[in-house]
Amino acid sequence: MIRDEKIVLAVSKILQRSERQVDDQKIVDTFVDLGILAQLASRNNQIIYGRRGTGKTHVFRVLAARLQGESNNNVVVYIDARTLGSSAQFSDAGFDMQRRVIALLRDIFGPIYNDLLEHIVERGGDNALRAMDALDSILPSITESTRLPVAETRTSAENSSRAGGFTASAGISKGVNVDVHANTSNTKSESLTTEEKFTIAEDKVIFPSLSDALAGVLKLAGAQLYVLIDEWSSLPADIQPFLAEFVKRTLLPIQDVTIKIAALEYRTHFSAKTSHGFVGLELGADIATAPDLDDYYVYDRNPAKITDAYGDILLRHLNVELEPNYMRDRYGITTGSQVASRVFTQRPTMQELARASEGVIRDLINIFTKAFFQARRRDRDTIDQKAVIEGAREWFEQDKARGLDDEMTKVLRRIVDHVIGERRARSFLMQRDLEKHPLIQRLIDARVLHHIARGYADKDNPGVRYNIYSLDYGTYVDLINTSKQPDIDFGESIESSDIVVPFDDKRSIRRIVVDEQTLDVR
Repeated sequence: MIRDEKIVLAVSKILQRSERQVDDQKIVDTFVDLGILAQLASRNNQIIYGRRGTGKTHVFRVLAARLQGESNNNVVVYIDARTLGSSAQFSDAGFDMQRRVIALLRDIFGPIYNDLLEHIVERGGDNALRAMDALDSILPSITESTRLPVAETRTSAENSSRAGGFTASAGISKGVNVDVHANTSNTKSESLTTEEKFTIAEDKVIFPSLSDALAGVLKLAGAQLYVLIDEWSSLPADIQPFLAEFVKRTLLPIQDVTIKIAALEYRTHFSAKTSHGFVGLELGADIATAPDLDDYYVYDRNPAKITDAYGDILLRHLNVELEPNYMRDRYGITTGSQVASRVFTQRPTMQELARASEGVIRDLINIFTKAFFQARRRDRDTIDQKAVIEGAREWFEQDKARGLDDEMTKVLRRIVDHVIGERRARSFLMQRDLEKHPLIQRLIDARVLHHIARGYADKDNPGVRYNIYSLDYGTYVDLINTSKQPDIDFGESIESSDIVVPFDDKRSIRRIVVDEQTLDVR
């Protein structure tokens, strides 16, 4: 099958990043929903978390298409936060924070204005003209600085004076000098005072007027506005809480507006404490958190289901690049489970790919592509385990390993030596209060550490809660099928002091704890 030139061409056309796909229908056709979309397709304000490559952008674009298809009254605005602002807002911390944040807020309202204008023109109904006038009243608030009249007093003086004086002196010789001097003067001066009024431009946003005006536009247009802000974590950390505060004051109070934000959990700062109090979005109170995408795609949580889901994802990506029904008519493949047994030598080979992907869809696509062409170079008919292992190794070295700095490499090596080298495992426990440690966050962002479960309570250590992590497949790929291969699968529960049971289905892992000392880079 992998010798088929049409399939070869289709594999080579698979895009690794969904934002590069310009065809919205292909975005919809390649999406496999494991339950997340139903929880997002609501009018609740929500934040969706997920590591890089888990499909946040893909989900948002599918969500946008679904919302637009549900009702002609829905206006969906998709905003990529990476396109907001300018170099001045990001690179020059000397700029006033208010000025920086207002500029970003205006960048958000720009596409909102444009999409609402398009909606009113196309579907405005009987109130279209009134809605358009109301929308135009918003334009100055999002494009111009507020001009305020200021009174200033300027003083200038012109002096005229009259003076008189008398001077006397006497001198006595023989070593004694006596000088007498007297001077008198009188001066009169006059000052002229002028008062001038003028206007200055002050960068500010009047929250109630902007919010009320937008609410009026939506009411006249009969529209429900959805604002999807993607890549929030790309914004500077110091700006994020203040921009969140501005969003809270301008958009959240409006009943006909729904906000959805996609972000990296460990690179996001929605709130902060300042000298003037709390600013930003309060999670749970102002905005809810949707389920983390990692909770849906991690292989270890449901190996059989995830393997089939990954097969469906690969099949859908191939189908959109092939002639209609090509895989069905030529090879009889219509499901993900059939991909696992026919594109690969056997189902366990597909399971190996699923494990190597570690819950990251971008990694799945890249490792599959590399394994496909690796097997083809060896003149194989299907993808075998060797091709998957080689593809995973190549992807780890080309993508993940290159993103590690010296500190990350040092700590990762310590964890690998302890967990894999000494304990022959790939998973470990860490106290939950260490999850915010900067190095742990950076290693998770780099996708070389992966969350398996949170808040595990160890019965042997009451009151202490742990998170369960696993090392990336690439850290031990060279040990696969050797005597030093770590215990990859979670096993059945066994009564032992060295076993913990983290899952509902009683699967267990060994009690291996990585402590704070391991994270010390000094």
